[in-house]
Amino acid sequence: MDRAQDKAPNTDSRLIAMAVSLLGSAHEVRALMQSTEEDFQDYCAGVKEPSWPELDRLVALIVREQDKIAAENREFLRTIQEKQRTRKS
Repeated sequence: MDRAQDKAPNTDSRLIAMAVSLLGSAHEVRALMQSTEEDFQDYCAGVKEPSWPELDRLVALIVREQDKIAAENREFLRTIQEKQRTRKS
């Protein structure tokens, strides 16, 4: 699997698709989940559910990546606000 499926069959596969979208690599998501290739394919297809530890690692990965995006956005907004303040001065 080189990329996430367009239509995921269940919540687990949608979370995997989200993680793949955030990281850009299904292989990296599988490695971070510490899943076998076969199990990962089954998770993506909605045939099998990840174990709790795998699911925990997946959710932690998504939260971490979302946190990075939020931090980048905050910094971008700070930059814009500073530029606006300098123009008003």
